Amino acid sequence: MADNANSKNLCSLLIVSAGLLAAQVAQADAPCVVPLKLIDINAGSGKPPEYKLGIHVGLGGGAPQLYEFDTGGPGFWAAYTPTPPKNKEQWWGNYETVQTDALSIAYTSGNEYTANLVDTVVALYRPQGSGFAKQCESAAPVGVAQITAFADKKKPKKVKAWYKALATGKPPLFGHFYGDFGAALFPIMTADKSAGVYSVLPQLPQTGLTNGFIVHVGPLGKSKPTLTIGIADEELATFTTQLPMNPTCVDAGGAPEAPSSACPPYPNFPVGDMPTWSEQITYANLSWEYGKSSDGNGQAFSNVGLTLDTGAPATTIWQNDDLYVDSRFLRNPEGSTVPYTGDFKPKVRLTISAATMVPGGHDLDFYLLTGQKATVNQVSASVRGNDGGPTWSGYMNTGLMLYTYYDVMFDVEHGVVGFRPVKR
Repeated sequence: MADNANSKNLCSLLIVSAGLLAAQVAQADAPCVVPLKLIDINAGSGKPPEYKLGIHVGLGGGAPQLYEFDTGGPGFWAAYTPTPPKNKEQWWGNYETVQTDALSIAYTSGNEYTANLVDTVVALYRPQGSGFAKQCESAAPVGVAQITAFADKKKPKKVKAWYKALATGKPPLFGHFYGDFGAALFPIMTADKSAGVYSVLPQLPQTGLTNGFIVHVGPLGKSKPTLTIGIADEELATFTTQLPMNPTCVDAGGAPEAPSSACPPYPNFPVGDMPTWSEQITYANLSWEYGKSSDGNGQAFSNVGLTLDTGAPATTIWQNDDLYVDSRFLRNPEGSTVPYTGDFKPKVRLTISAATMVPGGHDLDFYLLTGQKATVNQVSASVRGNDGGPTWSGYMNTGLMLYTYYDVMFDVEHGVVGFRPVKR
């Protein structure tokens, strides 16, 4: 009887142990899902809405803060002051300085940062009650740009406001954020090119999953945005529209380029060893016309680079000699020669199309009737100036608008971007 009892106990122990092991494996393979916060940064100002996404992030064990979630921005740029006010306290925990004032970036908005490259553990959180619950964190310290100086050559008042916000314990970026949580898939390199600041997302643990992430926003009126880090096979299969990502190389500055000896590729992500990809993440065909069928007076362009940028409230066609908008499609065209600039007139039918890589899948076939609401139906035609920002042109930045129609998957591991229609 004793031997039989021991056998039963051992069998029960083995079953329980197997169950615990299975649960641990399932937990290890589960994606990390983080809520994002949709914010109208113009709320209360009397200006039209301008939407941004926020994500709660903790640095080195410090208290989580809200950062702008920006799929068009390279690297994580986090505000810092060595002397925060007592009512705020220091939100930076432990970190190690790698290079001092070695990083710089300029955004289309005019914002410019100088930063130290530091290594720190990065954790992502969700609000819970009056506090926060950690969802996932880096297994090892990763590179973060610790902002030491802010500038805006066009708007000096913004500079004063930045430093005043830090001194009084308030978020300095757009009045809501402590910096830019960039999720573009290429880095900003240090001045000596020896290292760089990369997106944190491909460097987070993703054991048993495809390395990548999914951004869900949905219609603005009922949006409950989320970020999913790590892609399960069953989730991957729901993206029947998939397009190849564009490679990039150092001298291209994030623009699509075939890496070569003259333009070597960026080094892979430091943690996880994933390849880098272009800010113009894929190609598509663009066209616009009036009405539902072409009268021969529309415009069409093939293989145009797309930047799928959550950080841009406006949908913008950045023109050059090969990609331009005829003045008849613009409300109040500016300029005396092509390319003209301005907003599209209402009820222009804009189409974005591309062939899927998935056998039997669905091609990308998106159309929009233009209007005057940013992030909803407003589309602008612009040209680059010598403003310190990105210098390449001839591409489309979809802005946040496209995310209100599709969940977007960035499969970093295989170099694929996916689109899954959302219910409206």
